[in-house]
Amino acid sequence: MTKRNWTAALAAVGALLVLGAPAAMSAGGGVKTTVTIGSVGYQGKVSAADPSCVGERIVVLKQKGNGVLSRVTSQANGSWKADLDELNENIEIPAMVYAEVKASSPPGPTATCSGAVSRTVEIAGG
Repeated sequence: MTKRNWTAALAAVGALLVLGAPAAMSAGGGVKTTVTIGSVGYQGKVSAADPSCVGERIVVLKQKGNGVLSRVTSQANGSWKADLDELNENIEIPAMVYAEVKASSPPGPTATCSGAVSRTVEIAGG
């Protein structure tokens, strides 16, 4: 390849990197978020480095093999607790349950808060 062709190739790669950077950054998931679930299986906490990614997040409590058990909104400090009436109506004991939050775009300077899935805990009958 001649020097002129190398220069053109480098310019093309550079343009792709510059034009593709915003899309890659937004597709990367944004602010890392975690969601926890307590050992009892119906409460936990949403955490993130950016406080705007913590409160007002929809937390979905799911049972493996049975689907959605409850949907709740996290409090300003990130804590959440499933609606126990809804939970008791939908659960099949024994149950393996976990919490999930989807990626979201809060108002303000934060572009995107990533989604997260908690560990799975067992709710045994008894």
